[in-house]
Amino acid sequence: MTTPLLPAWLAPNPRLDRDLAFGRDQQFVVNPNGIPELLAELGQCPAHKVTPLHRLPALAERLGVGEVRVKDESQRFGFGAFKALGGVLAVYNVLSGAVGDAYHSSPTFADVMAGKHREVTAKYIFTTASSGNHGRSVAAGAKLFGNRCVIFLPRFTSADKEAAIRARGAEVIRVDGDYDTAVAECRRQAEAKGWTIISDTSWEGYDAIPRSVMRGYTVLVEEVVRQWPDAPTHVFVQAGVGGLAAAVIGYLWAVLPQRPVFIVVEPVSADCWFQSNLAGKPTLASGNADTAMGGLACREISPVTWPVIGLAADWFMTIEEDEVLPARRLFARPLGDDPAIVSGPSGCAGLAGLTRICTEAAAFEALGLDRNARVLLINSEGDLGEPLSD
Repeated sequence: MTTPLLPAWLAPNPRLDRDLAFGRDQQFVVNPNGIPELLAELGQCPAHKVTPLHRLPALAERLGVGEVRVKDESQRFGFGAFKALGGVLAVYNVLSGAVGDAYHSSPTFADVMAGKHREVTAKYIFTTASSGNHGRSVAAGAKLFGNRCVIFLPRFTSADKEAAIRARGAEVIRVDGDYDTAVAECRRQAEAKGWTIISDTSWEGYDAIPRSVMRGYTVLVEEVVRQWPDAPTHVFVQAGVGGLAAAVIGYLWAVLPQRPVFIVVEPVSADCWFQSNLAGKPTLASGNADTAMGGLACREISPVTWPVIGLAADWFMTIEEDEVLPARRLFARPLGDDPAIVSGPSGCAGLAGLTRICTEAAAFEALGLDRNARVLLINSEGDLGEPLSD
């Protein structure tokens, strides 16, 4: 019997070993310990609440799977994106660590938010490069704790996202280039001026803060575990540099008795994970990262995430630009009695990946999707000022 050929936009992970245990290399990237305590800390923040996990039974029926559930991060912190978890908590970790070094005791989230120990924390100026959402999160964290913040934005970031960053008290520096150019300029100025970088991507000698950012993202995954006792069998997760994907894959790998099938979804022009999978090591994207999915417009992976995504993702796939708007509409104008979900171009990427798989028989079969499959998607951002239009 001839095995059907898979489409060129879908590739298995040749390194995959589903019997591989979540070990020290993975725990260095995503530490699952202490997350209940982290949730308790977040409970001290009035803006924090658990985001919903929506069931979409009509969509599941249409696609031929058992369940589809969507973790809706458009409602996180009243912020509009999952990134709120990473930047805010990473800023807090830097400040609480500084207080701990000074006084050998760790302040609570509430203490730092109330301005205690300003004699230690006031000197910190935070900065990052961002396509929009991560910058807003770092700006929000700096404002929450009373610190100055400078955000570097690439050329393509929308005026609405820039305004949202400025509204949180941050200064904005526009860079005439893409995301990676903004990262390089942020690093240059931070080194010259003594600013503290809160980046969601890593480089040689810099991985502690990106790991802190990913630890923040595990909060949404722990919420999923509590909200869905049966647990997903398949997870479609979008990837830019890999912070969200590593947090989702790593945490579920660590805490669930049976590891789900993980599918990493990227824009075809920003396919750094797809290409890295083929090469067997971190590799540049094949395109110029010119995509409407601004949160995923990355040409390079975050190397620190490789021991999780590179070893535990089952499949890597790309989606086309013309699949974004139909996915957003499918969330916003749902089938049957399914709830409406407000999503941005990056937020709906997992759904775009799922629908692409479900229209390709060979891919659907290869992934083991059927009427018993329980599929998790993550709406990683709301519309953020980007209208749902033709």
